[in-house]
Amino acid sequence: MTILSKTFRYILRKAKSPYKRARLLLKSQLGWLGVPTIKPYMGFCNGKDVYLSGSVMEDKGLEKPRPGQSLPANMLAMIKRYISDEMAGVRVKVSFLGKSEVVETNELGIFHCYLKFEDALTTSQQYASCHYELIDEVVENQGSVTAEGKVLMVTGQPPFGVVSDIDDTIMVSHSTDTIKKLKLMLFKNAHTRVPFEGVAAFYRALQKGSAGQDTLNPLFYVSSSEWNLYDLLDDFMAFRDIPAGPFMLQELEHSIFHFWKSGGGTHEHKLKKILFLLSFFKDLNFILIGDSGQRDPQLYLKAAREAPGRIKAVYIRCIGKGHKNPQMLEITKEMKSLNVPMLLISDTEEAARHALLKGYMDASSMPDIARQVKVDHKNTGFLSDTH
Repeated sequence: MTILSKTFRYILRKAKSPYKRARLLLKSQLGWLGVPTIKPYMGFCNGKDVYLSGSVMEDKGLEKPRPGQSLPANMLAMIKRYISDEMAGVRVKVSFLGKSEVVETNELGIFHCYLKFEDALTTSQQYASCHYELIDEVVENQGSVTAEGKVLMVTGQPPFGVVSDIDDTIMVSHSTDTIKKLKLMLFKNAHTRVPFEGVAAFYRALQKGSAGQDTLNPLFYVSSSEWNLYDLLDDFMAFRDIPAGPFMLQELEHSIFHFWKSGGGTHEHKLKKILFLLSFFKDLNFILIGDSGQRDPQLYLKAAREAPGRIKAVYIRCIGKGHKNPQMLEITKEMKSLNVPMLLISDTEEAARHALLKGYMDASSMPDIARQVKVDHKNTGFLSDTH
């Protein structure tokens, strides 16, 4: 039996469950422990403060998805997302615009980093680059482990930002139907999962804003899915031409035995993420977009109470008979008392018409939204996923 490295012994101590410690130890002794890799998540900057995050875990060996990818290949990819072990307690050096800091991963292999600059950062670029380097050696002869990530630069004076849920708001997920959700997770990939009609064009319109606007409105995505699904969500957004933005997902210990519970829980973490964004961007108001299936209306109402005057509008996609739910109607009424219009919508064009009326987007974007709605309705994959 080989002598365990100091770093790996530390990782074993950080592992909370006996099952996980045993699995890590066995994989290490048999030489099965994969080379660690850094996965940067998109960070964001308000001009002086920068928030960065990412994870360190075994290389999952995931390949980019293909539209014609076989069902076994899709299932294998989902399994890989949940069987790769995270590396807890390892150090990562984060370098951004001449400033560096060393941070340590938590028990889930995730790290967070805050950088502060004395002078305001001014740039016309939407994104800046950030460098990550793993300091500790986890496996023998692992070599240099580095990565490059993106940082969303919100340095101008955009009129508003957008916070959107993902499951059943942007992407058809059947979050309230376990069997249908499981089928999508196992049999579909980022190229065969489908968006709701017109979403990509609508979000592009919100990002562009009103006529003559010289700064893009930033978009952020919150979800009750855990970080294991980051690559799937990121690839889905890119493939469907939905504007890129930082993801804010759940930090949950993953297990291949519980992956079907992905997206569950109380969803309260979404409220915490929204309040964090409101605090981080103190001068930025927000539009909130969600659905009726995962308590978004209740959470968004709490956000509106906590930040009076900062929520410009709320758009809720109704799942099933959500628009007839008495509680939903009561929330809409209370939102109105807070001077926050909350629309219970059945299709994207309803939200787009309201956004146009309020000046949140330009009329030139409406034909693009209408065209995409028609294309999405004709898409046979869309029909098969939603019924």
